[in-house]
Amino acid sequence: MSIMSDVPPTNKINNTDQQMAQLALKIREAREWKGITQVAMAKQLGVARQTYLDLESGKTEPRVLMLLNIAKITGRSLSWFLYDDGNPEYGDINRLSMLYAQMPSPLRYKMVEQNINLISSCLEYALDKHQ
Repeated sequence: MSIMSDVPPTNKINNTDQQMAQLALKIREAREWKGITQVAMAKQLGVARQTYLDLESGKTEPRVLMLLNIAKITGRSLSWFLYDDGNPEYGDINRLSMLYAQMPSPLRYKMVEQNINLISSCLEYALDKHQ
């Protein structure tokens, strides 16, 4: 007897339904965050309006390529859609990471180093001020 067969089928379905609902919610949140209408999003994705509405309502599960395109259009990382981090700051961090990834390597390394130094200085200042 396998481990999965010990789990009642309804629990598997409920978990999948919850995951689909969460993914659909994230798709809608990403679109709204970017300020794009449902119609405009459907056009950018090259799908019918109803097809997109079905994704956003959780009626249909997006294919990986569709989710990748939604991530690109909205500026969210694929991991943002897939993992429930519960921390809104991660969205900004993911966005920054995606921008860095688009830069040529030499420039990216220089920018990262400069920003690390700037952030470190700001943190030191903030800590000194609160002591």
